[in-house]
Amino acid sequence: MVERVVVGPWKTNCYIYSSTKKECIVIDPGGDEEEIASRVDVLNMVPIGIALTHGHVDHLAALGRLQASYASRGYTLPIAISPADRRFLGSGAVEAHKESLKVHSLDEMDFFTGDTPDLPKADVKLKEGDRVFDMDLVVIETPGHTPGSLCFYSEKEGVLFSGDTLFFDGVGRSDLPGGSEKKLRESIEKKIAVLPPETRVFPGHGPFTTVERERRGNPFFRQPPPEPKPSEPQKRAKLPAGKPPKKRVSARAKPARRPKAQRAGARARQKTAAFRNGKPKAARPKIVKGRVRSAKRVAGKAGAKKARTVSVARAQAGKSSARHVAGKKKGR
Repeated sequence: MVERVVVGPWKTNCYIYSSTKKECIVIDPGGDEEEIASRVDVLNMVPIGIALTHGHVDHLAALGRLQASYASRGYTLPIAISPADRRFLGSGAVEAHKESLKVHSLDEMDFFTGDTPDLPKADVKLKEGDRVFDMDLVVIETPGHTPGSLCFYSEKEGVLFSGDTLFFDGVGRSDLPGGSEKKLRESIEKKIAVLPPETRVFPGHGPFTTVERERRGNPFFRQPPPEPKPSEPQKRAKLPAGKPPKKRVSARAKPARRPKAQRAGARARQKTAAFRNGKPKAARPKIVKGRVRSAKRVAGKAGAKKARTVSVARAQAGKSSARHVAGKKKGR
C-alpha cells in the first residue's frame, strides 16, 4: 500500500507505506505533521518508524513535531537515515541546513519553529541492502543529490521510493553542498536503470513514473550517440575547374547498339519474311524539314508514281503499234 501526502512549501511527497495489514512507515515528513497523522488514522494504520531518503530540510522539517505527536499517544517512532547524512539531524543540525538554504535564498525559520529549535537524532543507520524496519523495502545507496541519498525498493511490490535522486522526466540537483553530478549519474545508471522496467517510481516531488518511462523519455538516461568510425577517403578523379562532371548513363537507360552489318542483315531478313507472307512491309515514315510523313502518305505517293509510269509505258506502246499497222498498210 502506497499513500501520498503532499506537504510543506516545496510540495514534498510524503509517503505512507505498508506491506502488512496494520503497520506502516512514514517516508520523508517534510511538513504538515497534523495532516500526515490524520491520513495514517484514516487508513487505520499504526506507524512503526520514519525513514528518510536524504537529509535536506524539505524532507524532514516536520520530523520532530511528528515524533512528539505520536509520543504523546504512546507510540515511539525511530528515525532511520544514511550515516553520510547524519549531520542534518541532532543538535546543531539547523546550522548544517543553512548552507543549502542559502543557495535558495531562504531562511531556516520558514521550516523550523521556535518550539523545535533542534531536530532529533537518528536512531537507525541505513546501509546498502538493509531492510527498512519490518517492511519488505530494501535500501539502495544512490549518492549524488546528497552524500547519503537513499532509495527504498520493494521487489515484491515493484515499487521504488527515489527521493530526490530521480523525478518524472528529471533528476535531483547536484549543485548543493555535498552534491556530485558524476555520482548522481553513476547511481542512476548502475542502481536504478537496471531495475525491472515495470517498476513504479515514487519520487520526492512531482508525479510518479516508471523505470521504463524514464529510460525512454528522461534526457539524463540518454547516452550520447557513438562517434562514427573514420572511413577511408574515397579516391575521385580531379576535374578541370569550371567543368561539371559528366552524367553517367546506366545500361538500362541506353542499350548497346548492334554493329552495322548485323542491323542490315536483320532488315533484309524482315523484308524477305514480309514478301513470303504476301504482306509487303509498309513504307517507313520520312522526316522532311522537321515534319513526319506518314506511312500511308508515302505509300500513296509511291503508288501514284508507279501508276504514272505504267500509263506512260502503255501510251508509248500504243503509239508503236499504230505506226507498225500504218507501215503494213502502206506496204500493201
